[in-house]
This record gives sequence, C-alpha cells and structure tokens, in this order.
Amino acid sequence: MSPIVFAVFSLLALPFHSPPPAMLTRYLWLLALFLIGAMPAYAVDADTKAFVAKHPVVKIGVMADNEPYSMVRNGGVEGFSIDVLEELAQRTGLRFDYKVGSWPEVYAAFQRGDIDAIDEMSWSQERTAFTLFTEPYHHRRSVIMHDGNRPLPTIDRLEDLQPFRVGLVKDIFYKNSFTRRGIAVTEYDGLPNLIRALAFGWVDAIVGPEVTLAYLARNAGINHLVVASRVAMDGFELEDFRIGVRKELPQLHRILAAGLASIPRERLVKLLEVWQDFGGKTVATPTGFRLTAQQSNYLRRIGPVRVGIMRDYAPFSFVDGGKPQGLSVDVLARIQDLTGLSVVPVVDRWSVLLEMLQRGDIDVLANISRTPERQSLARFTDAYHVIPNVVFTRDPNFRINDLDDLSGLRIALSAGIFYEATLRQRFGDSIKAFASQEALFHALAAGDVDVVLASLHNGNHWVRTLHLNGIRIAGELQLPGYPGEDLRFGVRPALDPLADIMNKALAALSPTERRSIENRWLGATTFAQAPTSIQFSDTEKAWLAKRGKLVLCLDPDWMPLEGLDTYGRHVGIAADYLAAMTRSLAIPLEPLRTRTWQESTEAAQSRRCDMYSMAMQTPLRRMYMNFTTPYYTTPNVLIARIEAPFVEGLDEFADKRVGIVRGYAFAELLRARHPRLNLIEVTNEREGLHLLQRRELDGYIGSLTTINYSLRELGYADIKVIGRVPGDWALSLGTRNDEPELLSIAQKMVDSLTDADRRAIDQRWHSVRLEQKLDLTLVWQWGGAAALLLVMLFVWNRKLGSLNRQLEQANRQLAQLTLTDSLTDIGNRKFFDQEYARDFRLCQRQGLGLAVAMIDIDHFKQVNDQYGHAAGDECLRALARCLQEHLRRETDRCARMGGEEFVAFMPMDERADLLDRFEALRLAVEALVVESEETAIRFTISIGLAMGSPTHFDTSAEWLKRADDALYAAKKAGRNRVEVFASTASAEEQAK
Repeated sequence: MSPIVFAVFSLLALPFHSPPPAMLTRYLWLLALFLIGAMPAYAVDADTKAFVAKHPVVKIGVMADNEPYSMVRNGGVEGFSIDVLEELAQRTGLRFDYKVGSWPEVYAAFQRGDIDAIDEMSWSQERTAFTLFTEPYHHRRSVIMHDGNRPLPTIDRLEDLQPFRVGLVKDIFYKNSFTRRGIAVTEYDGLPNLIRALAFGWVDAIVGPEVTLAYLARNAGINHLVVASRVAMDGFELEDFRIGVRKELPQLHRILAAGLASIPRERLVKLLEVWQDFGGKTVATPTGFRLTAQQSNYLRRIGPVRVGIMRDYAPFSFVDGGKPQGLSVDVLARIQDLTGLSVVPVVDRWSVLLEMLQRGDIDVLANISRTPERQSLARFTDAYHVIPNVVFTRDPNFRINDLDDLSGLRIALSAGIFYEATLRQRFGDSIKAFASQEALFHALAAGDVDVVLASLHNGNHWVRTLHLNGIRIAGELQLPGYPGEDLRFGVRPALDPLADIMNKALAALSPTERRSIENRWLGATTFAQAPTSIQFSDTEKAWLAKRGKLVLCLDPDWMPLEGLDTYGRHVGIAADYLAAMTRSLAIPLEPLRTRTWQESTEAAQSRRCDMYSMAMQTPLRRMYMNFTTPYYTTPNVLIARIEAPFVEGLDEFADKRVGIVRGYAFAELLRARHPRLNLIEVTNEREGLHLLQRRELDGYIGSLTTINYSLRELGYADIKVIGRVPGDWALSLGTRNDEPELLSIAQKMVDSLTDADRRAIDQRWHSVRLEQKLDLTLVWQWGGAAALLLVMLFVWNRKLGSLNRQLEQANRQLAQLTLTDSLTDIGNRKFFDQEYARDFRLCQRQGLGLAVAMIDIDHFKQVNDQYGHAAGDECLRALARCLQEHLRRETDRCARMGGEEFVAFMPMDERADLLDRFEALRLAVEALVVESEETAIRFTISIGLAMGSPTHFDTSAEWLKRADDALYAAKKAGRNRVEVFASTASAEEQAK
C-alpha cells in the first residue's frame, strides 16, 4: 500500500464524533494529499536516491541582474527562475547553492568546472560540446512596446517601424535586423533607461524582453507602457531558458530534466504571473482582516475624520463632476471598506491643505511624501504608490543628467512640495513656487520659467489637458535620498493610532487589488466612461419588481441642491442626477412630502421612505441608513455680516452664535470637533440668513452652493463668506439598512453616471438666470407693508440709536486695542494677518493691482548698542509716524511685524506713482533727526516692494515672500534704497 493511500485510510478512520479541531485537521490533510496526488508523478528511483545522498548540494550559477528572472534583493537571490529552481528542489530532494554574478562571470565559472550547472542558458551548437541541456522551461519573447497614450498604428512587420524612433539596448544582438531595414535606432544603456526613454517621449517605441519590460515599467509606476506588437525579428524574437549541466554529470542532468518535466505548465504560468504582474508578491488576497476591539473602539470614538485631497493632482486626486476621484481616492475608499472609517473629504490646493494639516483643521492628508522635516507634522503610513519626478522643458536640446544641469535656469515647482527646501538651498532665487499645478505649466508655456519639476503622470495630464505644444521631458529628477515621489497618508500626531489602523488596511490590499486600481488610473485610458445602462442582477430585478416603487426622503427647501415645488415634485440638482441615474430603473421614485429636513430624517428613521436622495453619512445616520459613494461635492463655508473680519479657522469663532439647519450632518460633526462653537439650530437656511442679517446670529454654516442661491433670492448684499469650514459636503444616496439589496442597486445607479451627465447638470444649474415679470398688485401690497414697517423702525431706532452708538464705540475701542502695536500705535501683527488676507482676496477676486512693501531699519542693532534700547524705541516711533504721514490714503495699510521690521500694503493703480511714494518715504526717513538724551540720531531704511495683479493661482504668502526677497536684494545692494521684486520690475524700476 502506498504511503498516501495509507494516510488517507488512517484519516478516514477517525471517529466522526471527534472534536471539531480534529475534524478540521482531517479535512485539511485530505485536501493537501489530494493536491499532492494531482501533481504529475516524479519517480525517485534507486539511482536518483543514491546520487542525492552522495551529492545533496548542487552548485548552480544564476545571474544577479536579470530582473525579474533572477536578481539580488532583500539580502538574497530571487525571481521567476529562482522560484522554478526551488520548485525543482522540492520535487527532487536536491539543494541548490546559488553562485551569483554577471553572465560573463557565471559562464566562465561553468566552463572552468567551478560550478555544476548554470541557469537561464540558451541552447547553441557550440555549447553542446561541454553542456547537457534540459528542455526549455521558459521562452523569453522580445516585443515592440509603445506608450498607450501615444499609440503606434498597427505594426505587422518590422518595416512598419520605419517612420518612428525606436529604442534598443546598446549593442543588442538583433540591432542589425532594424538598421538594415532603414529604421532609426537610438541605443540606451540597459533596459531601465529604455523604459524611461519611452515614458519621457524620447522614442516612439522600444524593443526588449516582454516580461522584463513589463516588470520594470510597473516597478517604476509607469503603467501606460504596453505591448504594441509581437512580430518576427529574423528568428531572434524568442530566447529559450534551460538549465545547462556539465557534460561529465549526466546523472544530475537526468534528475533535473525529469524534475522540470514534472512541473505542470499551469504552475509555471502562475509563477511567471507573480513576477511579471505583481513584482513577486503573492497573488492571493489576504484573508481574515480584522481590527482589534481596541482599534474598532478608537474609530468609533474619534468619529468622522477630515481628509485633505488635492483638487488638481490628476490622476492621483482631482475633482470631476463635483466628485473627488483618482488613484489616491480609490485607495482611501478601500481603507474605508476594510476598517469602517468615516471620512469627510476636504478638497483644495496643496499649499492650503498643508497649512490646514499644520493648524489641525484636517486630520489626514493624502498624497504626502515623507521627509525628515515633516516627521513632527504627521505620522506617515507606508507608501501606497511611488512615482518618478521629471523635468519638463520647452528646449528640445536640453537633457538633465544630474542636478548641476539645472544651474542658471528658472525652475518652477509646486509650493510646499517635499523637495522645495532642498532645491532652494541649492538654487536660491532661481526657484519659483506656484500655488497650483495648472499655473506651473501655464508659466512654462508662456516662457516665464525654463523648466517645471513635476511627477510624470500629473505633468503629462496637464500638458494634454491644456493642449500645450512643444513641451517635452528632459529627464528624471534624481534627488539624493529620494528614489521618487512616495505617496502616503499623513495623519496628524494627535491621532497616532489611526496611522497604524490605515497601515494595517494598506497591508491587507492584495497585489490584484492594487493592480486593478493602478490600471484604472495609470493605464493608457485614464478617464473611462461609466456605463449608461445598468446591469441589475436577477436578485435585484426580483426585489425591484416586488417593491413596485421607491419612496424618497429629501430636503424640501435646500435649493438649488434640491427641493419640492408647489406640486410636490422633486426639483434641483439632486433631481437631475436622479433622472440620469434612473434611465434603466423600471419602477418610479416617489418623493415624500415633508415641510422640513427634520421631518424627512424622522420619516427615514421610522422607515416611511426607502432612500435619501442627497445626504451625507454620519455615525448617527449609519444606524438606520447605508450610503453609496458620494456623487456630488460642494464646499462648506462660514458666512457673516459684511463688517466681520475673515477667519482662518473655526477656533476664532469660539463662543459666538453660529446658525446651522437642524438635523444637518455637519451639526453632528461640528459638535464633536469644535465643542466651543455655540451652534444655534434653525428650521431652514432662509431662517438662518434672516437671523444673521438681524444680528441675532454672528455666523451661519452651510454649503456654498445653497448659500449663494439663497442670498441671490433674498437680495441680501451685506453678507459675505468669511471662512472655509474644514470638510466639504460629500453627498450620497442613502438607503434603508434593513433592505441590503437596495444599497447595491443604488451604488449601481451612482456608478452609471457619465462625465457627460455631470457636465450637463453642472452647466444647467450654473447658467440659471432669475427672470421675473413685474406684478403691480404685489408692488402696491409690498410697498404699503414696507411703508408701515419703516415708520415702526424709525420710532424703534430713535430709542435704540443712542445705546447702539455707545456700544459700537466701546466695541471699536476694544477692537482697536487688540489690533494696535503698543509701542508705535500702528497696526500689529494680528492687524496685518487680518487685513492683508482680506485685501489680497479682494484684489484677487476683482483683478485689482496690489502692492506689498517690507520696510526695515538699516543697522538697527548698532543703534540699540550705541544709544540704548530707549533710543531705539524712539526711532521705531519716529518711523511709524513717518509711515502714517506718507501713507495717508484710505486704502493704505501699515503695520509693525516685529522688531525693526514694518510692512505696508495697498491696492495699486499706477506703478510709477507708487514707486515715487515709497522713494519719497525713504528720503523723508533719511532726513529724520531723532533727539534722544541730547543726542541726534539719524538712520535709513531699506524697502522691498512687490507689485502686480494677483491671479487665482497666487497666494498671499507668495506675495509677502516676494516683498521679503526684494528687501533682501535692497540690503545686498547697499541698503537705503527701494528694490522691486525682480519678476515684476522693469529695467527702469530696477535701476531706481
């Protein structure tokens, strides 16, 4: 009886009332034995056993640099060929001692007899004199590869490549097959450089081994390089992989040949797939993912987290049709699926999001790279993707080989990018930081900069999107210590356990899942259209047929997002989206008539409706509803009366009365995140705006879309947006959670939306103009009521006028004290932060000119050292008085930043006039004499000036830095002068 048969009978002999662990063990053993029995048999005869006993270890030569077949990695040798050899060792009982080196090294060792065998050897007639060959276990095919975003036409034969630039490895043996056909060939050192040449657009096609090219492209994060053709290349297209054995070891050859023959073809294909498509990682999905009880409790305790997502970093994160999309968004969604994490997206530009993370206004930031300087800012997850950074240029002859090649060029990069500080230290003022990705490439196209540094995929996206011609890639940006741009999630330190939870979820993503996400966003076709026809399963169709109709719960007064008209019909943006989603739905949607959103939420909780048409998920709502992915996103803002200052964060509004609609998602979230906010619940948005205008509220929080609509409808012109509330309204379909089939139906409805649907709806609602016919009856009725109201207000205002004036005077005095520098009686740093941000936004919105001047007393330390600090204080007061005398216009602002540094800023009309004013200020200070203890003190000032019209790409911090850079130039040029920021100054102004 064979050992396997005996083992089977022994296991079956266990009593069936055995304990469950014993039963489970029995079934697992039976499955293992079945699989072993299913393998092709390899007969281990007596001669084989004797040989293995005498020669248990076989010295075999393998190449160290033949990715992904054999390579040195992680302190050992691995690859497809190594996996085949390990499989062979299990079947034969042999052990392999790997002798690693380059092909010339291992081949020479084999010829000398230093090793027994050599792997990955191709058959040739001359080698048979000293080698016994196994049958090939793999054929390496050379193919033609192209960029899927710049595809070649159909290639049926090599001659079809004649119009194109073709890249080959230097001195490759089949080069002559191309050159003798008149094909233009460019040679590169090694396959990795061949991949870069195609990705950077230096060639139109490359030729090389298919498996290796695919492996290298995927490892480099370049997923849009694909096989164009597998044509004949004079017989050189196939290379056989065999094991070569020394001729004096025929018994070893027989054992290895028989062992290779016993490996199923399917097994070899699977081993190759692991390396070609997944970089050697196991293909199986990790099972048993589960958070600990402590981690689950922690997520429940912290509630929804605010995640910063860049709006202009396609294909990794961007906004399309009001919805965040991209590779990073998909990875985040998968983390949510695994952990149950609740997310509130905050979508903005990178520089804004980075500042929000620093202030604690967001909890997590996507697409962030880890650097030593950022270690105190965030806890970093493992990288979920690494991408090459490249140099874009308009110069067709420029190539970058190292950083020195950038010397003397005007270099543009994204403000706050992880390598900005490193490059500024090296290139100084040659670095130009831009607030948005789009602005980078506009500047390059306009000739304002010489090169742009950006990630490969994002840069290519903007070149295509903006239809820019003549822009090419000069090479890869290689920074010491940074192999590429590593995309991670950064978690603010106060939520340290969240980083571990997110890391655990990232580790649970299988290679198949990762590849699916990467192919979706980094493949040749990045923005695929959603299907227009929904394919429901038989179960879903049966459920819908049984149901007959779906009842909607909605907000009856939340226009233009949604509402009910006078006939009880669903109208608004949500209604248009639902109309697009239900093209394939065979049953009607019936809105439930309610008077308020609160009534709608109560109806959903009592199961009187099946769906929310447009709602944001919260922990409380998830107790009775499931939610699809968001299909519409709109910013969340804080508004106040026109005289209120702008705020940087909600903490500045602590203890003030802030209105929000009762039952809205953000009421729940804001109470958890900002407990000091005095939230006042109102019935609807109109009530909140009425209370705000009557000063019964200090602020109101709502969506920017609906607030703009309501203010226009009500005709209120004295209310403005004063701040952004971290966390946008990410609006989804909600489905009752006691009907699980409905969630999958609703998700398919959302997934069926196309880009064309989103654009059409967006255009429809952004092009709305209110038109109304004049009704004279209504005019007389409202006119009479208004006259009566005016009389009553006149009497009431007479009584309250005196008291209000006294109160306002006291408030003004108090506000003045908090915004005034106690030494100089001009604005302090708080005044500057408040007023400068407001003026900058005003000039930015209205296209006005803006001037910012940094003013510094020259050699002020010598004044303090020679005359004392009291004398220095007198000089500061004298300079402040001089500023007030020369900057007297209503829109002129000046403040003391600290020490001897002052700042002035104002809207600007004529550059020449402004230059004259600051030159007059400089001369006036130069003529000043400050008397102090019978000592006459004279001093001078240096002024750095930035002027121009800020665009929507600029930030206030950038303009202040321009003025500071100009001040530095003034100091460097000898002091006591006015310098204008270089990029905004004419030659005449610079000379001045």
